Amino acid sequence: MSRFFKPYEGKLPFLFVSYAHRQSDSVVDTIRILHDRNYRLWYDEGIPAGSDWPANIAQHMQNCERVLFFLSERAMESPNCYSEMRTAARLGKPILVVRLEETEAEEKWKDLLDGKPEIPLIDNPEARANAILSSGFLPRRFRRSWRENISWRILGLAASLLLLLSAAGALAALALGFWTPMAPTVPDAIVAETPEPTPAPTPVPVVELGDAERYFAVRFPDSQQERAIRRALNIPEDEIYRWQLAEISNLYFCGNMVTDSLKNVSFDKEGTCRVNGAPVITGQVSDLSLLENAVRLEHLALICQPLEKLSPLSGHLLLRELSLAGSSASNLRELQELPSLETLHLEHTDIRDLTPLEVLPALRIVTVSRDMLPLRWDDSAAFTVRLIPDT
Repeated sequence: MSRFFKPYEGKLPFLFVSYAHRQSDSVVDTIRILHDRNYRLWYDEGIPAGSDWPANIAQHMQNCERVLFFLSERAMESPNCYSEMRTAARLGKPILVVRLEETEAEEKWKDLLDGKPEIPLIDNPEARANAILSSGFLPRRFRRSWRENISWRILGLAASLLLLLSAAGALAALALGFWTPMAPTVPDAIVAETPEPTPAPTPVPVVELGDAERYFAVRFPDSQQERAIRRALNIPEDEIYRWQLAEISNLYFCGNMVTDSLKNVSFDKEGTCRVNGAPVITGQVSDLSLLENAVRLEHLALICQPLEKLSPLSGHLLLRELSLAGSSASNLRELQELPSLETLHLEHTDIRDLTPLEVLPALRIVTVSRDMLPLRWDDSAAFTVRLIPDT
């Protein structure tokens, strides 16, 4: 089987791979493993012959969400690699550097790569791929769904085969005199006794651990998240690695707001704010990408936060309680992949439409405040809307 594979083409999140062509063997052996594990990647094997090469590169760099750069002497000598990294930096694309060689970067490269997360030199392609996955740089939204893995050609062949089998069966039945154009009827009693299908249990998220975790430390986007995560893990000073984030079950953040007006919020003797008895880290957090690694979160409070995107919370299979009270969150559709969510606090937000929440199977309680009225939702929804009285 060829090591090369068809690059991703589409509008879903994908990874742009930048590398020196002379080292394509090492690079493709690595990204082939990522591809086989259902991650969407684009590399320049996807450029059709005779097309405008620079324009094609620029288009995919514009459309990608993150960039994987394989660093080597040849890559630093390549004008194409330098142009790709400059474009990625200009567009603000997150970059993960993967070392193929121990090399000293020139000054112009230092300006581009300084401060970027890095995978150290690892010779084995599989270990290198595991290090990339363990780094947390590729969140779940980069994975292909089962629908993407089924090609139209296979579907067409399967449909053709089914039609042939159906035709053959009909001909055989006609030949034997058993053919009837009427569909068989099912007695009502049998229909009534058919049991309802049992819903599949919620899968438990699994974090694959490997040797690479010891190389990749967490880079905190702000001091509030660092304080909260260090307190949750009881690690006051040492390095924290991404796999350790999966041990966290509760995180609480509170911005600038009169917190004692919110339900379950109180202050201890030292004046520390607490939600449901757990200490709250005060201050603002806006970049939630780090929380994608905290796959076992059960309770999360983002009170009075300037949240632009809630998509990093998608796929948290165990999250049961979420508070967005006082936050700037507005797109509830980003919460539709939270199968275990039972309670959602939305007091003092600009949200007026709760209908996107109707698809959540476990949701039972949504709390709102009087300043949010009127609200739109279906009365037949499984959840109850509770109005929290003003205090």
